[in-house]
Parts: sequence; C-alpha cells; structure tokens
Amino acid sequence: MVWIKNQEKLRKKFSIVWSVLLTGASIFCAVKFSAECRDGIVSGLSLCVSVLIPSLFIFMIIAQYVANSRFADALGKLLSPVTTKVLKLPKECTSVLILSLIGGYPIGARCVASLYENGSINKEQSKKLSLIAVSSGPGFVLNFVGSAVLKSKQAGMILLISQIVAFIAVAVIIGRFYKIKDESVISKAKKKRTTIVDAVESGCKATVNMCAMVIAFSAVISVIESLLLSFPVLCDVLACMLEVTTACNRMCGKYPLYLISFAIGFSGICVHFQVYSALKGIRINKLLFFFVRIIQGITALFTTYILLILFPITGEVFSTVENVEKSTTAPLWGCCALILTAVCFLNSLNNEKLKRR
Repeated sequence: MVWIKNQEKLRKKFSIVWSVLLTGASIFCAVKFSAECRDGIVSGLSLCVSVLIPSLFIFMIIAQYVANSRFADALGKLLSPVTTKVLKLPKECTSVLILSLIGGYPIGARCVASLYENGSINKEQSKKLSLIAVSSGPGFVLNFVGSAVLKSKQAGMILLISQIVAFIAVAVIIGRFYKIKDESVISKAKKKRTTIVDAVESGCKATVNMCAMVIAFSAVISVIESLLLSFPVLCDVLACMLEVTTACNRMCGKYPLYLISFAIGFSGICVHFQVYSALKGIRINKLLFFFVRIIQGITALFTTYILLILFPITGEVFSTVENVEKSTTAPLWGCCALILTAVCFLNSLNNEKLKRR
C-alpha cells in the first residue's frame, strides 16, 4: 500500500516537472522561432481553407447526422453478427465502425465516447473499440490526398482500398487477441436522434477543432524544419509522425505512394491527441494505441504496394507540393473571415441553447 502511494506521488511529481519543462520549451521556441511559427501557421491556414475544409466539411456533417440515425441502426443490425462474433463487441458498436470509415479520424473516437456516456457499452469495451475505430475517411483520402494533392483519382482509390483493408485487419487482430473480462453493460439509455441543425453544429465544431490542431502542428513542423535544414529526410519523417495532412502534402512527388499510405494509416500524433481528447473519460492505453497505429500503417503500406503491382499507375500523375500550393492558394483574409464566421455561428447556437434553458 505504501509502495503504491509512493508511486502515485512520483507520478504526480514527474507530471508537474514535465509540464513545466514543456511549457518553458514552448515559450522559448515561440519567441526564438517566431518567424518560423508565423510561416507554419500561415501555411497551415492556407492548407485548411483551400483544401482540407472543402474536402472534409460535408463528410463531417454527414457522419454526425448518420451517427444517431435510423440508417445507422439498420446497418448496425445487418452487420452485428460480424461485430459480436469476430470482434467480440456489442452490436451497438457496429455503427461506430462504419462511421469511422465514412467520417474519418475524429469521428470514431467521438462515437465511442457517445456510446460510453449513454451507457450502451462499458469502459473496457470502450477501450477495445477505441483501438479499432480509427481510420481515414473517403473525404480525406479521395478528395484531399487523391484529387487535390496527387492529382490522381486512381491513386486515391488505391489508397482508400488500402486503408479499408488495414482497418479490417486491425479490427480482426484486436477482436482476436484483446480479451475483455467484464462484458456486461451498465445501462441502455434511449438514443437521441440528431437533427440536421445538430449535425451542422457538430460538424462545424469537429472541423474547427481539426483545423486548429493542423495549424498548431504545422507551426511545430516549421520550427523543426528550420532546425534540421541539413536533414530534409529526417524532417519528412518527423512530419509523418506528427501530422498526417502536412505529411501528405510534403511527401507528394518525393516518395512512393506506399509510404504515403503508411502515413495515412499511422495517422500522426496530431490525430492521436484528438482521439485522447475525445476519450478523456475512458483513459485508454496510449502506448498500445500507438503500437496498433504502427501496425495499421504497415498493413496499409504492404496493401498499397501489392495493389500498385496489380494496377500500376502509368504516366506522371503526381504533382509536387509547390504545384499544390500554387493551384489552391486562398487569400489570408478570406481564411480569417471563414474562421470568424464559424466562431460566430457556434456562439449563436450556444446562446440559443441558453435562452431555451
């Protein structure tokens, strides 16, 4: 008992020291590399407004609307035998897995948290489901990576198929080897249907949060790049580990398609943080989550490699990063206006809710 208390004290002290060091390092870098941070933020803003939001926003709304719709219930019942027998999870988890593939990275974690809060699944089931329900959606892979960055619908389709295969492989592995002792459910709360207004509000919030993380990590990558000018490959590797949107933009025209597929499958620490934030009430094993994403990235890599052998992409279909930026540049003032509009929209919705109460 005393040993456990000592361990808890050491953990708290380490957490405090780590927080102080991280805060100090962040302030130092923000001051020392202010120009690099500014350039990274501008680059991230341009990327979000010109490519990311047009590619993903509508999918965010659709995923939020479908999450609690009767269509999701019907589809969940149809595929529930696979969820219960193969993955060893309740049938309520089926719609979450489907929405992870449709909506992309942050949607799955939000749906897991929603099921847990409603009492449809318990904490252990939530932890298991959170390891599976992480995947890039067709909006990101087809619209952003395929059409906007690589300028190739065929490449986008190969990447999408690879991500689906990797998602299924991870699901089967977790279902087979991740054992749950307590399979009981706390309660069955009545599901609240989502209106189109709720879906737009949730989709707007999810999009703004996603763009904020992309912009922040874009600034970090810009600082890292200024420190490692003599090691461009290392910069690209770190970008791949940190933020998938920037990584795909950087890797285009420089690396093979299967390495881009790995970056998408791994998803990047930026996405990992978004998942942790959505699941803060569940406290998942972060090391295991990271390891599973590595497996997912490697599976996507080999799947893409095989698909390229079977369906080779002929001709020069990949554009460079510079071409993407030139063809999709948006004025900075337009970017600021869009973000301000989104903030005002969310604020007005919150005010309406307060008035109703």
